[in-house]
Amino acid sequence: MNPVLAEIFSSPWLISKERSNAYASMLLSLIKGERFSNGDSSLARERNRSYILGMGADEPQRFGFSDGNIPERSVAVIPIRSEIFKYDQSCGPRGTQSIMQEIKSADANPNICSIVLVVDSPGGQVTYTDLLSETIKSCATPVVAFIEGMAASAAYWIISGASKIIASSDLDRIGSIGTMLLVEDLQPYFESQGVKFHEVYATLSVDKNKDLNQVLDGNYKPYQQNVLDVINAKFLSTIKENRSVVEDGTLSGKIYFAPEAIALGLIDEIGSLEYAISVASALAPVTKELSIETETNNLENMKIKETWKAIQSYFKMDPSTLETQELTVERVQQLNDELGNVMTRNQELETLLADEKKSHADTKATLLALQQEDAALPIVAAKDADKIESGAEEPVYAHDKIADDFCS
Repeated sequence: MNPVLAEIFSSPWLISKERSNAYASMLLSLIKGERFSNGDSSLARERNRSYILGMGADEPQRFGFSDGNIPERSVAVIPIRSEIFKYDQSCGPRGTQSIMQEIKSADANPNICSIVLVVDSPGGQVTYTDLLSETIKSCATPVVAFIEGMAASAAYWIISGASKIIASSDLDRIGSIGTMLLVEDLQPYFESQGVKFHEVYATLSVDKNKDLNQVLDGNYKPYQQNVLDVINAKFLSTIKENRSVVEDGTLSGKIYFAPEAIALGLIDEIGSLEYAISVASALAPVTKELSIETETNNLENMKIKETWKAIQSYFKMDPSTLETQELTVERVQQLNDELGNVMTRNQELETLLADEKKSHADTKATLLALQQEDAALPIVAAKDADKIESGAEEPVYAHDKIADDFCS
């Protein structure tokens, strides 16, 4: 079976109806036995290839992700185009797994200061959409989503956690926040061609394919409640978490032109790709290094990008308000001052601890010397002058007399 159709007919989708209807012609061609072509596959691959944009003093240069000469403060440009699948398509877009790996790779590269997602997609398959969205949201590197046509359904879910979302035109369309299942019941057609279908289940497999068979029988409610509503609830909660200003009425599945999407809080502004890249660069932490003094070395340089998450955690910064906590030069100096105060206090505490340890050691040594001295002393006084005259044959000493008197 055609792998694209296998994905379409085997899972729920987060996709605009306009694009899903286009698969009807593909399906008809396949049923008729006609050869289906996606056109120039090399062009499709090129349009979906990610690259690194080196932002030097001269004209920006392109680099591959594996290039060893990526300059500092470069921008990773990662396309998300056409229908979204979990796996790469041989003559089409890359799958969410590959996109996720590229984003993680860019986030881990200290020479990449920001990421720009170039988006033109009606949505796609549910599987891995939530994971890709979470990967983008958790990036330490700023991520800007640039829409060049459409960001609908799964595509919007994916980019909703970006630092900024910028559309390219008033006519860009954003939204379609909802979940659907497209089922093509081909059985009547093939039965008309003389094909017979037989489904046989194990005795205990009473619920296997039950929801889907009910859909084919025209009973949609069980599948809606057990599958689509569950996925949709996760979809809506993610959008409300990532874009807190979006109201519930916006999440009904309607798609909006860019100006209305801005008013509703779905996106931030309209601009060019060059503008989106400049915004992404501006959001990036400065490359100035933080110098932190320790007791084992004078200066240990640590790049901000590599320590930003630790700084956020240490100073209890709220990730949802990071836009108001951008690292300016003043903020860097403030953090340096705070870290310096902490280091000074730590050194004071360590000095106090060392003094206490030394005092404890001196006391212990004195106690040990006294114990040794005490052990060397005789148990019975040997001084003759201490004897008390008595009629007993054995000498009696004063301290024994005192002890006897006390005990009696």
